[in-house]
Amino acid sequence: MYLPQPRQRQGIEENILPMINVVFLLLIFFMIAGAMYKQDAFAVDPPATRHAAEGEPVAMVVAVAADGRLSLDGDLVDEPALLARVREWHRAHPDEILRIKADGRLPADDLMALLERLRGTGVPEVRLLTLHEPGR
Repeated sequence: MYLPQPRQRQGIEENILPMINVVFLLLIFFMIAGAMYKQDAFAVDPPATRHAAEGEPVAMVVAVAADGRLSLDGDLVDEPALLARVREWHRAHPDEILRIKADGRLPADDLMALLERLRGTGVPEVRLLTLHEPGR
């Protein structure tokens, strides 16, 4: 008479190890993906708007803090360096649109003065980035 051999039960460790490996790889992936995103040099609270344009690729972003500090693509800069880099960027990318991310508490006069100086660099269009708040 033939009696089948009893199957050996796999230990719980053998079932959990592949799951631990996958979780570890996902953790590494998200740590690397999160590090690739360039943070702003300071916190900016943009003004709100009712009308929002659909997402467009962002080429260059100038951030302006409420106290007037300037940042270009996440790097703190002074105004002469900002204008020089924007002029240089515009020569290389004449069809691109410059984006401004200004703090909502920044005085409008200061923002308008900066926009005038940026217009002097030859950039054809500057867009002010805002938060979309429907029904406001």
